[in-house]
Amino acid sequence: MLDILDAIIATAAVALGLSLIVQAIQQILKQWLDCKSNYMRFQLLAMFNSAQTTSSSGKFSGLKRITKMAEEVDERAQSIVDQLEGAVKSFGYKDLELLEKMSVEDMKRIVGSLPMFAKAKEEFKKVEKEIETWFEITIRAFQDLYERRMKLWSFIISAVVVVVLNANLLEVYREFSTNKTVRDAAVVMAEKFVAIPRDSLLVKEKTDAGESTYVVAKPDLLIVAEIQKSLSDIQEVAGSKTFQMFRWTKERRAPLFSEGLSPQWFRSWIKAILGWLSMTLLVSLGAPFWYDLLKAVMGIKEKMKK
Repeated sequence: MLDILDAIIATAAVALGLSLIVQAIQQILKQWLDCKSNYMRFQLLAMFNSAQTTSSSGKFSGLKRITKMAEEVDERAQSIVDQLEGAVKSFGYKDLELLEKMSVEDMKRIVGSLPMFAKAKEEFKKVEKEIETWFEITIRAFQDLYERRMKLWSFIISAVVVVVLNANLLEVYREFSTNKTVRDAAVVMAEKFVAIPRDSLLVKEKTDAGESTYVVAKPDLLIVAEIQKSLSDIQEVAGSKTFQMFRWTKERRAPLFSEGLSPQWFRSWIKAILGWLSMTLLVSLGAPFWYDLLKAVMGIKEKMKK
């Protein structure tokens, strides 16, 4: 029974290790592509754009400005967002995501302090009304869009990592079930993972609605330092003995890339695709899921030993 439990722990440890790799890659890509700032800009331009206010029709036409970026925004919307971005950068932040934490009143004060409204008080009253009406909906739309896109990115990155490493779930579990040396190495890796404090290993943030995948708003240098620390933690914990099974050896390539369309060739590809897809789905659940599950299963194991 303990051997089966160890095989489950070992498999979960591998899923956590791969999830941490995906998490680190995703964080690097988000910083490199400036994803969150771009999504916030997307929504703010839609909120401040006045070109479409009278062009839409229908009962819920007004909401289209919030959830869909206009193909062409007016000069005023562009100026407001540009000056907001400049104000955020003046505090050492690159990303407009900082505005996600603002209240409606705070947002009005910030916009009112922009140079373009220093003398245009009447124009600011119109913008102030737009903020009162649309800002909270804009933030919800931003969060929903960002979370959905990040889940999609997570799945895509997971699939790439799994295929590149040839991390076939069927083969991984078979290896752990039959090879005690590799299984024990993975269990040791699992113990090291859960020994690391959750907040220092995982990129998470508590919000009023619960846990989310959003990164805490911090200056870029701090975020880069955290990414580098995560990568070093992963490298230190994920020993080479455990990850020896992840490789494209000649023996593993042969059944998939041999000549001929034999029944064995089809079976090999079906098995490989199922194994990759299964591992991708598990890895895309995210490192927090596997960290908590691993800790719970290892707690059960300790109780069984007693």
